[in-house]
Amino acid sequence: MRPLLAVVSAVLLFAAGCDKSKKLDTKEAVQAAIEAHLQQRPNVMLASMTLEVDDVKFSGDTAEADAKFRSKQSPSLAVGVHYKLRRAGDQWQVESSTPSGGMGGSPHGGSAPMAPAPSSGEVPLQSSH
Repeated sequence: MRPLLAVVSAVLLFAAGCDKSKKLDTKEAVQAAIEAHLQQRPNVMLASMTLEVDDVKFSGDTAEADAKFRSKQSPSLAVGVHYKLRRAGDQWQVESSTPSGGMGGSPHGGSAPMAPAPSSGEVPLQSSH
């Protein structure tokens, strides 16, 4: 009876670990990590933007996501950012970000939408025009 109990316990622990991993491999978990990363940066006015995570690819302990920051005042203004994340325990952490292009606004000049400035080791966002 004891060996059977040990096997059942091991299977339940393994299943619980797999379930936790599946909950972590979601767009929502990645979006939460990006938002947490941006909230630590005083120069980012996250309240004036809407974050849209469009595409996420998971590969073991890493993930890559394409996000769009859309101005709440002018929703046609948006900036794309590509994020690389790494699993840290039971959450994701942003490792780096690079601009992936902007859209909206006039292609002939004018002011570019405000985008989150990259943290150390990241490429700053620049207007494509």
